[in-house]
Amino acid sequence: MPKRRIKEEKPKKKLGKKELLIAPIAMGAATLLALVIIPNFAPPPNPTQVCLREHNIESFQLYPRIEVVVDGKQQMLPDNVGRQPKDGQECLRPIHTDEVGNVVHIEYIRPIRFTLGDFMTIYNMSNAVNVVDNSTGTDIVQTLNLTDYNIEYSYFSEAGEFTKVARPSDMPPFPQDNKIVARVDLTSK
Repeated sequence: MPKRRIKEEKPKKKLGKKELLIAPIAMGAATLLALVIIPNFAPPPNPTQVCLREHNIESFQLYPRIEVVVDGKQQMLPDNVGRQPKDGQECLRPIHTDEVGNVVHIEYIRPIRFTLGDFMTIYNMSNAVNVVDNSTGTDIVQTLNLTDYNIEYSYFSEAGEFTKVARPSDMPPFPQDNKIVARVDLTSK
Protein backbone atom coordinates (compact mmCIF):
# COMPACT_ATOMS: atom_id res chain seq x y z
CA MET A 1 0.00 0.00 0.00
CA PRO A 2 1.33 3.33 -0.91
CA LYS A 3 1.93 5.77 1.86
CA ARG A 4 -0.13 8.85 2.09
CA ARG A 5 1.65 12.02 1.60
CA ILE A 6 1.06 14.73 4.12
CA LYS A 7 0.43 18.04 2.52
CA GLU A 8 2.87 20.58 3.72
CA GLU A 9 1.52 24.02 4.58
CA LYS A 10 2.81 26.86 2.58
CA PRO A 11 4.47 29.58 4.60
CA LYS A 12 2.22 32.64 5.08
CA LYS A 13 2.99 35.49 2.78
CA LYS A 14 4.48 38.44 4.63
CA LEU A 15 2.96 41.88 4.12
CA GLY A 16 5.07 44.17 2.06
CA LYS A 17 5.83 47.80 2.84
CA LYS A 18 2.97 49.02 0.66
CA GLU A 19 0.39 46.87 2.40
CA LEU A 20 1.63 47.99 5.84
CA LEU A 21 1.19 51.66 4.93
CA ILE A 22 -2.38 51.43 3.59
CA ALA A 23 -4.15 51.50 6.99
CA PRO A 24 -2.24 54.51 8.48
CA ILE A 25 -2.60 56.46 5.23
CA ALA A 26 -6.37 55.80 5.15
CA MET A 27 -6.73 56.88 8.80
CA GLY A 28 -4.70 60.02 8.19
CA ALA A 29 -6.78 60.94 5.15
CA ALA A 30 -10.02 60.41 7.09
CA THR A 31 -8.74 62.58 9.95
CA LEU A 32 -7.66 65.32 7.56
CA LEU A 33 -11.05 65.22 5.88
CA ALA A 34 -12.94 65.39 9.19
CA LEU A 35 -10.85 68.09 10.86
CA VAL A 36 -9.75 70.36 8.02
CA ILE A 37 -11.66 69.96 4.81
CA ILE A 38 -15.28 69.46 5.98
CA PRO A 39 -15.26 72.38 8.50
CA ASN A 40 -14.07 74.74 5.73
CA PHE A 41 -16.94 73.79 3.43
CA ALA A 42 -19.61 73.18 6.10
CA PRO A 43 -18.55 75.02 9.27
CA PRO A 44 -20.58 74.56 12.45
CA PRO A 45 -23.19 77.27 13.07
CA ASN A 46 -22.33 80.38 15.07
CA PRO A 47 -23.76 79.65 18.55
CA THR A 48 -25.25 83.15 18.77
CA GLN A 49 -27.35 82.39 15.67
CA VAL A 50 -28.71 79.07 16.93
CA CYS A 51 -32.35 78.78 18.02
CA LEU A 52 -33.02 76.58 21.04
CA ARG A 53 -35.61 73.87 20.55
CA GLU A 54 -37.09 74.33 24.02
CA HIS A 55 -36.41 76.39 27.11
CA ASN A 56 -34.64 75.07 30.24
CA ILE A 57 -33.89 71.61 28.87
CA GLU A 58 -30.24 71.96 27.83
CA SER A 59 -27.53 70.52 30.07
CA PHE A 60 -25.26 73.60 30.10
CA GLN A 61 -26.77 76.59 31.94
CA LEU A 62 -25.23 79.77 33.36
CA TYR A 63 -26.74 82.87 34.99
CA PRO A 64 -24.22 85.77 34.83
CA ARG A 65 -25.13 89.33 35.75
CA ILE A 66 -24.84 92.17 33.25
CA GLU A 67 -25.36 95.72 34.44
CA VAL A 68 -26.42 98.44 32.02
CA VAL A 69 -25.66 101.98 33.19
CA VAL A 70 -27.06 104.87 31.12
CA ASP A 71 -25.68 108.33 31.96
CA GLY A 72 -24.82 107.17 35.48
CA LYS A 73 -28.23 105.59 36.20
CA GLN A 74 -28.58 101.84 36.64
CA GLN A 75 -31.05 100.37 34.14
CA MET A 76 -32.37 96.83 33.73
CA LEU A 77 -32.45 94.47 30.80
CA PRO A 78 -35.89 93.76 29.32
CA ASP A 79 -37.38 90.27 29.40
CA ASN A 80 -37.18 89.80 25.61
CA VAL A 81 -33.41 89.88 24.99
CA GLY A 82 -32.53 86.93 22.77
CA ARG A 83 -36.09 86.39 21.53
CA GLN A 84 -35.91 87.60 17.96
CA PRO A 85 -37.75 86.00 15.06
CA LYS A 86 -35.62 84.07 12.57
CA ASP A 87 -36.92 83.05 9.14
CA GLY A 88 -40.46 84.03 10.20
CA GLN A 89 -40.35 81.72 13.25
CA GLU A 90 -40.05 82.57 16.96
CA CYS A 91 -36.42 82.04 18.03
CA LEU A 92 -34.93 81.80 21.51
CA ARG A 93 -31.16 82.34 21.38
CA PRO A 94 -28.70 80.56 23.72
CA ILE A 95 -28.10 83.91 25.49
CA HIS A 96 -31.38 85.45 26.62
CA THR A 97 -33.24 87.01 29.53
CA ASP A 98 -36.11 85.27 31.29
CA GLU A 99 -37.39 88.34 33.14
CA VAL A 100 -36.71 92.05 33.59
CA GLY A 101 -33.50 92.53 35.59
CA ASN A 102 -29.76 92.12 35.21
CA VAL A 103 -29.49 88.32 35.14
CA VAL A 104 -28.85 86.72 31.76
CA HIS A 105 -29.65 83.07 31.10
CA ILE A 106 -27.16 81.11 28.99
CA GLU A 107 -28.09 77.59 27.91
CA TYR A 108 -26.61 75.38 25.25
CA ILE A 109 -26.32 71.71 24.30
CA ARG A 110 -22.72 71.55 25.54
CA PRO A 111 -20.38 73.73 27.61
CA ILE A 112 -19.37 76.74 25.55
CA ARG A 113 -17.36 79.89 26.20
CA PHE A 114 -19.66 82.87 25.73
CA THR A 115 -18.39 86.40 26.42
CA LEU A 116 -19.93 89.83 26.76
CA GLY A 117 -19.22 90.19 23.03
CA ASP A 118 -21.58 87.30 22.28
CA PHE A 119 -24.24 88.87 24.49
CA MET A 120 -23.85 92.23 22.72
CA THR A 121 -24.21 90.50 19.33
CA ILE A 122 -27.64 89.26 20.40
CA TYR A 123 -28.65 92.33 22.47
CA ASN A 124 -27.62 94.84 19.79
CA MET A 125 -29.26 93.36 16.68
CA SER A 126 -30.04 96.68 14.98
CA ASN A 127 -27.57 99.16 16.56
CA ALA A 128 -30.18 99.94 19.23
CA VAL A 129 -30.86 98.41 22.62
CA ASN A 130 -33.86 98.37 24.91
CA VAL A 131 -33.46 99.14 28.60
CA VAL A 132 -36.01 99.20 31.40
CA ASP A 133 -36.13 102.21 33.72
CA ASN A 134 -37.78 101.43 37.04
CA SER A 135 -36.89 104.65 38.90
CA THR A 136 -40.57 105.68 39.16
CA GLY A 137 -41.73 102.25 40.37
CA THR A 138 -43.17 101.38 36.96
CA ASP A 139 -41.20 99.58 34.27
CA ILE A 140 -40.66 101.96 31.34
CA VAL A 141 -39.00 100.45 28.28
CA GLN A 142 -36.70 102.82 26.42
CA THR A 143 -35.01 102.20 23.07
CA LEU A 144 -31.51 103.70 22.89
CA ASN A 145 -29.72 104.27 19.60
CA LEU A 146 -26.13 103.26 20.30
CA THR A 147 -24.71 105.83 17.86
CA ASP A 148 -25.83 108.52 20.34
CA TYR A 149 -23.68 107.06 23.16
CA ASN A 150 -20.07 106.43 24.05
CA ILE A 151 -19.87 102.84 25.25
CA GLU A 152 -17.45 101.43 27.82
CA TYR A 153 -17.27 97.77 28.72
CA SER A 154 -15.93 96.38 31.99
CA TYR A 155 -16.16 93.41 34.32
CA PHE A 156 -15.67 92.96 38.04
CA SER A 157 -12.29 91.29 38.36
CA GLU A 158 -10.39 89.44 41.08
CA ALA A 159 -8.74 92.75 41.94
CA GLY A 160 -12.04 93.83 43.52
CA GLU A 161 -12.79 96.53 40.95
CA PHE A 162 -14.27 96.93 37.50
CA THR A 163 -11.63 96.34 34.85
CA LYS A 164 -12.26 98.12 31.55
CA VAL A 165 -11.84 96.31 28.24
CA ALA A 166 -11.60 97.88 24.78
CA ARG A 167 -14.11 95.53 23.16
CA PRO A 168 -16.75 93.31 24.76
CA SER A 169 -15.10 90.25 23.21
CA ASP A 170 -11.92 91.05 25.22
CA MET A 171 -13.72 90.16 28.43
CA PRO A 172 -13.04 86.67 29.85
CA PRO A 173 -15.76 84.09 29.17
CA PHE A 174 -18.65 83.83 31.60
CA PRO A 175 -17.49 81.31 34.26
CA GLN A 176 -19.36 78.23 35.50
CA ASP A 177 -19.69 79.63 39.02
CA ASN A 178 -21.65 82.71 37.78
CA LYS A 179 -19.38 84.93 39.90
CA ILE A 180 -18.87 87.61 37.30
CA VAL A 181 -20.53 90.94 36.79
CA ALA A 182 -20.16 92.56 33.40
CA ARG A 183 -21.00 96.21 32.86
CA VAL A 184 -22.06 98.15 29.78
CA ASP A 185 -21.71 101.88 30.49
CA LEU A 186 -23.51 104.21 28.04
CA THR A 187 -22.71 107.92 28.20
CA SER A 188 -24.50 110.44 25.96
CA LYS A 189 -22.32 112.11 23.35
